[in-house]
Amino acid sequence: MGTGHRGSVRKRTGWLFIIFILLYVALGARLAYIQLVRADEYKGWAHQIRFRPIVDPASRGCIYDRDKRVLALSIETASIFANRKELRRIPETADMVARILGADRQVILDKLNGPGSKIWLAKKVDPRIGKEIEKAFITTLVKQPGHKPKKQRELLASFGIGVEWDTKRVYPAGPLAAQLLGFVDFKNKGVSGIESMMNDELTGQPGFTTAELDGRRRIIPETQQTIREPEDGKDIVLTIHTGIQHIAEQALANMAQKFHPASAVAVVLDANTSEVLAMANYPAFDPNKPGGSDAKLWRNRAVADLYEPGSTLKTVTVSAAMNEGIDPHEVVANCTGREQIKGGHISCTLHAPYLHGHQGVDMYKIIQYSCNIGAAHLAFKIGAEKLYKYERAFGLMDEKVSGRQIPPQDWSQMRLANIGFGQGIHVTALQMAAVYATIANGGKYTPPTIIREIRNADGSVYQPFKTSAPKRVVSPATAAEVKKMLMVCANEGTGKPALIEGRTVAGKTGSAQMAKPKGGYEPGAFVASFMGFAPALKPRIVIAVSVTKPQGSHWGATVAAPVFKEIGEKTLLLPDMRVPADAPIEPKSVPKSGAPKVAA
Repeated sequence: MGTGHRGSVRKRTGWLFIIFILLYVALGARLAYIQLVRADEYKGWAHQIRFRPIVDPASRGCIYDRDKRVLALSIETASIFANRKELRRIPETADMVARILGADRQVILDKLNGPGSKIWLAKKVDPRIGKEIEKAFITTLVKQPGHKPKKQRELLASFGIGVEWDTKRVYPAGPLAAQLLGFVDFKNKGVSGIESMMNDELTGQPGFTTAELDGRRRIIPETQQTIREPEDGKDIVLTIHTGIQHIAEQALANMAQKFHPASAVAVVLDANTSEVLAMANYPAFDPNKPGGSDAKLWRNRAVADLYEPGSTLKTVTVSAAMNEGIDPHEVVANCTGREQIKGGHISCTLHAPYLHGHQGVDMYKIIQYSCNIGAAHLAFKIGAEKLYKYERAFGLMDEKVSGRQIPPQDWSQMRLANIGFGQGIHVTALQMAAVYATIANGGKYTPPTIIREIRNADGSVYQPFKTSAPKRVVSPATAAEVKKMLMVCANEGTGKPALIEGRTVAGKTGSAQMAKPKGGYEPGAFVASFMGFAPALKPRIVIAVSVTKPQGSHWGATVAAPVFKEIGEKTLLLPDMRVPADAPIEPKSVPKSGAPKVAA
């Protein structure tokens, strides 16, 4: 029995020995596999655990006005956080943090005792607070056996409180040009306006740094290595004139106190270059605190909102007609106030002394008295395809802006008439400003521009923006004659409230019903507008004013023309504009014979 038992033990021991040998062989093979075959992979894992990549964000570029005044910039900010794993002496820590932040101690204490591994105590605060947090000490009593308790000062950072450095977007002028500039989100990405449109240029390229970590995942001092320096974003210089922008916004605000519109816009262009000098929106919002306003206010209505221009579009119709050879003094229609045509009827809004119709009308009277019937007959004379060509040449009916257009060969007679006097076509305020700039500039169309140049962070010019070459739309003679018509409208017609003392003014009023998205018109809803330029003889500025759903009156002469006057009057007096007063003239709306020509 004893011999058999010992043999069994030796046998088991032998097998156990063999198993251990096999395990060691397997372990050795595994180690060899790791060390030889997958060495690079495991080294990479170890490097990822040991080293932390740190993104060094690029500074977002600034936005300036035409005179290099800052409209948007980024400043350094500090965000304060607590690391849950490193927190200790929470009551004393809460006391110190609350004192530095100027916050309620209980709020800080609740956050420190709350869930989460990384606890945000304050975001994007004054950088001086961040520096104070980094330098702050907490004094504690350390008990030692046989000795009196000893005071010990420890950095607040050793109690699990840290600082992350970032930037914050600031708009020094507050609501000024808010819809134009837009704003950024919490990641410093543009959400709207120029901030969004030029986001790639403003953002720049971030840099990278690596640092070695200790066992508690903290950065070991003096182990940081810069891999790539950040490349700051480009600066954007706009064509905006801050002074004119302020004047335009104030004029809209003054109008709103009386007429309480749903919204309003005013666009001011340089008459010679079509550079945008001002693009004002009402109501405004503060881009420093966009979350405190309705998201509907963020939209730049001057370029985003489409509306039917109404009578202000008659300027395009008469320009096209005259450029096609129709005499501006030729009677083109006999207006009785209402006329039946194929597909419906046309009507005019009549005022004394023309309560029974404008009677025989030429182009001057069409503009002066805003005659729809006369404008419709001009459209009939021109024809759909030619009128469409001129609308396009003036920068309208752009599918990128207005959506898909009905081809002119498919226009009904009613549609042709409507477009002739400004209905059935959708435009933006900026487009209409460009139309009147074309007349002011002698018949040449120049696309409006808002960006003057892009600069590098060191101030050198990265990319200048040149205005597009002007494109001839109508002849100089046509533009000069239409300018006279617009001057007559301002001096003798519906545009009288836009007159500026000591200045010649050319312009046209408009009052159009608001179209419903699915067809038809919204009862009682109008857009009141005035488009024009001054001085009329040597134009310097073009002003387009559009007011949506004004209360108490919907006439362009009553609501929008006074806004034009206020903007023009104050702008032309600015020292850097240097526009002298010009002698007013009164061009005649009829030939010297005193009677319009009658069409054969």
